[in-house]
Amino acid sequence: MNGIRASQRFEVMSKRLGSRLREHAQETFPPDAQKGLRRFAMREAAELLRINQNTFRHHVSNLEGFPEGILEGGNRRSFSAEEMVEAQRVLLETGRIKPEEHPHRRPGEACQVLTIFNLKGGSAKTSSVAHVGQLLGLRGYRVLLIDLDSQASLTNLFGVTPELDPDMPTSYDLIRSDDPLPAAQIIRKTNFPTVDLIPASMDIMEYEFEVALSFRHGATTFHSRIREALEPVLNRYDVVIFDTPPQLNFSVISALFASTGVLIPLNASMLDVMSLASFLGMASNLMGVVEAHAPEHGLNFVRVLITRYENTDGPQVQISSLLRTVLGDAVLSAEFLKSTAVGDAANTQQSIFEVEPRDVNRRTYERAIESVSRVTDEVEREILKAWGRSHGA
Repeated sequence: MNGIRASQRFEVMSKRLGSRLREHAQETFPPDAQKGLRRFAMREAAELLRINQNTFRHHVSNLEGFPEGILEGGNRRSFSAEEMVEAQRVLLETGRIKPEEHPHRRPGEACQVLTIFNLKGGSAKTSSVAHVGQLLGLRGYRVLLIDLDSQASLTNLFGVTPELDPDMPTSYDLIRSDDPLPAAQIIRKTNFPTVDLIPASMDIMEYEFEVALSFRHGATTFHSRIREALEPVLNRYDVVIFDTPPQLNFSVISALFASTGVLIPLNASMLDVMSLASFLGMASNLMGVVEAHAPEHGLNFVRVLITRYENTDGPQVQISSLLRTVLGDAVLSAEFLKSTAVGDAANTQQSIFEVEPRDVNRRTYERAIESVSRVTDEVEREILKAWGRSHGA
């Protein structure tokens, strides 16, 4: 036999790389470590809470119970995410904002469940989930992020490493066939006080085998597994967002069935657009089969988000124009810009909201923040529309 045995080479490479990554994870985020979150300048806090900066400053000085933050450098006041949550509560209780302007949903308003999905890898699904979810959290929404991808990129971004803790429950434990765990036992707090996480691990792949085997016994209810598992905890949240793998597998179908909206991140390239066309056809056929078991199921919205966008790239501009011409307002008007600030942050397992603005190029940082904000604005409008609210929170 010539050459090398692939099994042996793969095993050696896996062990070496896996060992080093585990060492890196333990150095960066030990199992008992808590990932922190930076403080936000008064200007940032005011913008996140949709309050005029002068009004915000007035509340700090005059409104009883309103958080004062801390002074840094003698004249710069900053606020923690927890203090911003408290500020929103005080504003509501003192009548400074109306109930319909507060991001928490009210009686009769259903928790909005969003699946971010595309068959094409590299479309910035995880980055979209993390940034939209975190910004909604900073604006005061109660958010649950659920990782269904065996690569667990979203999980790792929050400093959670299930591979270092074999006993850590994950999304697989939520939907496994044999004695699944209640969602409340799996949900983890994150460094964002209004954002919780259900982490993922390689175990989620077991679900695919379990569902396939169940078909031998005539089982047809896998599609409702996630919806039923989440039902007991939905009252805690305003928004739930799924991060999914680049496959249309059983867990993704179950997530879609639990969802009230779908966001499809897409690179502005012809290959990605061709992939999208194929994906939409497959999704239509599969969801048609699922909906046959529940004719009442429907979605509030399906939107396409153009990601990794460079407005100076001629071919990208052309593809973007093509998409908007063909799909109309199904395409978000805002794009998730390609940004070195976002990429550099990801390399240190952070989002753009976690990095210190002074540590990156100011213009690059502001462009990234503006891009994420505009995308989240549109997602938020869909949420408010589903709740029957006619204006922003």
